[in-house]
Amino acid sequence: MAEEKINDVKKEEPVNVDIKTEAKDNSIHEVKKEHVQVHEHIEKPDESELIEQRTKKLKEIVTKRWLWTGAILILALILGVFIRSLPMQDHNPGVPGNQPGLWDVAENDWTLGPDLDPWVFYRTAKTAIIEGKIPDMDNMRNVPIGFDNSIELQMVPQMIIYTYKFINIFGDYSPMFAAIIMPVLFFALTIIAFFLFVREIFVKEDEKSKTKANIISLIATFFMIVIPVFLSRTIAGIPEKESIAFFFMFIAFFFFLKAWKTKSPKMYILLSVLAGVSAAVMNLAWGGALYIYVSIAGATLIAFLLNKVKERESYIFVIWMVTALIVLNVFTNRYTLTAFFTGSSTIVVTLVLAILIVNFILNKTKVSDKLSKKFKLPSNIISIIVAIIVLLIGLTIVSGPFAIFDKFNSVYEMMFKVIEGRWIITVAENRQPFYNEWASSFGPYIQQLPNLPVMFWLFFAGSVFLLFKTLKDNIKKWDAIVLTILYVLFFLGLVFSRYAPSHILNGSNFISRFVYIGGALLLILGFLYYYMIYQKRNHHGFEKIDYNVIFLLVLFVICLFTARSAIRLVMVLGPISTIMVAYLIVGSIDAFRKSRDETIKIIIGAFMVLILILSVFTFYTYYNTVKNQAYSFIPGPYNFQWQKAMKWVRDETPKESVFAHWWDYGYWVQSIGERATITDGGNAAVYWNYLSGRHVLTGDNQKDSLEFLYNHDVNYLLIDSTDIGKYGAFSSIGSDINYDRYSWIGSFLLDETQIQETKDQTLLVFTGGIALDEDTMIEQDGKEIILPSGKTGVGAMILPVENDNGTEKFVQPIVVMQYNGVIHRIPMRYLSIDGEFVDFETGIEGAMMVFPRLISDGQSVSQNKAGAAIFVSPRILRGFLGQKYLLDDPFDKFPNFQVAHNQPSLVVENLRQQGMVLPDIVHFNGIQGPIKIWSVEYTGEEEERYDYIDTDHSKYINWTL
Repeated sequence: MAEEKINDVKKEEPVNVDIKTEAKDNSIHEVKKEHVQVHEHIEKPDESELIEQRTKKLKEIVTKRWLWTGAILILALILGVFIRSLPMQDHNPGVPGNQPGLWDVAENDWTLGPDLDPWVFYRTAKTAIIEGKIPDMDNMRNVPIGFDNSIELQMVPQMIIYTYKFINIFGDYSPMFAAIIMPVLFFALTIIAFFLFVREIFVKEDEKSKTKANIISLIATFFMIVIPVFLSRTIAGIPEKESIAFFFMFIAFFFFLKAWKTKSPKMYILLSVLAGVSAAVMNLAWGGALYIYVSIAGATLIAFLLNKVKERESYIFVIWMVTALIVLNVFTNRYTLTAFFTGSSTIVVTLVLAILIVNFILNKTKVSDKLSKKFKLPSNIISIIVAIIVLLIGLTIVSGPFAIFDKFNSVYEMMFKVIEGRWIITVAENRQPFYNEWASSFGPYIQQLPNLPVMFWLFFAGSVFLLFKTLKDNIKKWDAIVLTILYVLFFLGLVFSRYAPSHILNGSNFISRFVYIGGALLLILGFLYYYMIYQKRNHHGFEKIDYNVIFLLVLFVICLFTARSAIRLVMVLGPISTIMVAYLIVGSIDAFRKSRDETIKIIIGAFMVLILILSVFTFYTYYNTVKNQAYSFIPGPYNFQWQKAMKWVRDETPKESVFAHWWDYGYWVQSIGERATITDGGNAAVYWNYLSGRHVLTGDNQKDSLEFLYNHDVNYLLIDSTDIGKYGAFSSIGSDINYDRYSWIGSFLLDETQIQETKDQTLLVFTGGIALDEDTMIEQDGKEIILPSGKTGVGAMILPVENDNGTEKFVQPIVVMQYNGVIHRIPMRYLSIDGEFVDFETGIEGAMMVFPRLISDGQSVSQNKAGAAIFVSPRILRGFLGQKYLLDDPFDKFPNFQVAHNQPSLVVENLRQQGMVLPDIVHFNGIQGPIKIWSVEYTGEEEERYDYIDTDHSKYINWTL
């Protein structure tokens, strides 16, 4: 019976045999050993066949681009969402319960991150959720006139509202939680949009280009996720304009580039409309929509010069622009058609539109051919010349005869002119950065090469490589080399013409301007020269350059230009720079693979390895950096102090109360404290900042302070400890034309190594360093000496202490000043120490304010009661902040301002709870002070004054504010 079974086995195919099943039959044990071995041999697959099968399956997976591309893109999404949501994760590990980093300690609930502007978007969205719509007027702002919401960009509040509705499908969530998570959700969408945009740049019809485009897009996307400069506006808890805007910018680019490639009229019309809607929505979210308008218009202008714009492309551009304008004018009153078409940043859009319309008319009427023959110029050049003439006439009619000069002047000022105006220069993000400032955003740095920001030079090399390869593939190699060299000179001129303030290239002198403009002119003239030569030779190499590459290079140059023009715009260069790096990585690998010459292959291989090492190093460093930054991007002790102060405001002040303060805190008071304010971060009435600075914060008399506050219905005045550091800003803004209030406050620390012991005294020496704020006359050796402001240094203060039978007695303090190398020791009239204010009746009319310095030693904190000091100059002492905030009104000049609440800093509050006796102001890693809130009591003699509520400063002051 066993023999019959074996014979049956031999007749069957090996794949149908189951040894384990047969082995269950006891009779199988009778089969000879060699028969079993034969049977097993039949069952076992051939090893080479197995490898071949696996290789085939792997190839099938690899060839399915959508599978591996989608899988890696999902990983990118997970990474991006993980990093951006880190502030929402538990920040008290090991402690029972979950307390996210974004937490309000006063309310024990979610809160936004440590920023100012997002609060107005949150409050607007919350109001709309409660009331059903965004109100036409916001009466919490700019009391007593309010703020017209129709001229504000309301896309961020709208997106918070949509997020709120969406997340509440899955549970019960508050408007605050919606505002917190909205940037994370939009960053996930931004990742997808960015990937699609980058892929569309490089993708073509052939299979190989699709794979290559996917790889470049994925690499760029991963770098975009971790580049630090892009983090702060796309993170949980910061519902800022940019968190929305970047998604719509990238998706607008994608739709437009897709439309440009599409042949079907229905599809390119649809895609053009989508691109227009996306551009408009970005414009409704953020004023940075110029990146869309100028990039598309600039690339289209170049494409027109290269004869790449035909009737279909003209339709795409016009449909895109018209759609954007319609959407903008439907949803906001902020932009008018006249302002759009004549604006300095959008004039290039108007120019391209005019060119396309003129070109269409000239071609349809056959006039173009006649003019081309007459002037012996290409038809596209004829269209450009005619369009420029038409545009100049139109600008002259609409905006006056000097309009075109104003446009050129605006661009020139953006490039070179240092920002002017006392208010605008205090807003740090508006100033032009020097090279080292913004290049440092594109590190990391290698220890051995501390002046070499790796990412910066990678994206520079990537842009050079992209341009050279594009040119080399379409024109003669030597011509491509020359034009690439001109581009390198242009890039270096643009970047390094504003190198450092003390450098020969300081951005504003003649040589800087020559380098900047000269590099740009060389590049433009170089391209025009070769373009004309190729036209004469009837060589169409330039016409073959891909529009997508033109677009990317134009966008990249615009990002470089704006990054150099304003430090806040460096972040836009961040994601665009990653495209160049990704192209460099893939391009170097591709060049190595294609190289046939062994020597060249070795050189390219070494270059490729270097790029890969630097790229991996950069990505790894960036990942660790942004992970740590994101986790720490949460409210800290300073924010906790504000949370507690605003809880008091909500609970203890009438709801109709109005607050005055420096403009920085307006959105916090409105949104966290839920009270109206005079000024805020919108700065709709910059003139009021001048009035606040002059009549309140540096005000030298109560009458003017009360009258200004009365006209704005103010009930409470708030001063924050950071106003000490901002004194220079608001005293400059609040000064007259001669800067009569301009001053600054610096801290001086006790230098124990310089303590001097004499027979009767101990001299405590406090060292620091600030400039004197006003001309000061002193008498020395019977002579009057004038110490000029700005040129005289205040280097130290000395506090003599006498020991009177075991009791310390403080003697008149001395301020040490130096002018022209001569040191002057000058007595000061006033001393504030340990709760006492002493008047010595002689000396300069300034005060030495002495306060404790806290010293941390491991787990314990001790204090030196006389460890720090402030030089309260005579100018500061005359003002409100000096008298009321620093010194508690020793002269009683502001009796109608009564302290309603004093919210100590967190460190002072905690140490007081532990039994340590401390004053309001201490020094601990800088000055730590309270948030003081005064109630305002009017005398009844205040008068209504229109000049205090007018918003047009030009009627009252004759200098640049």
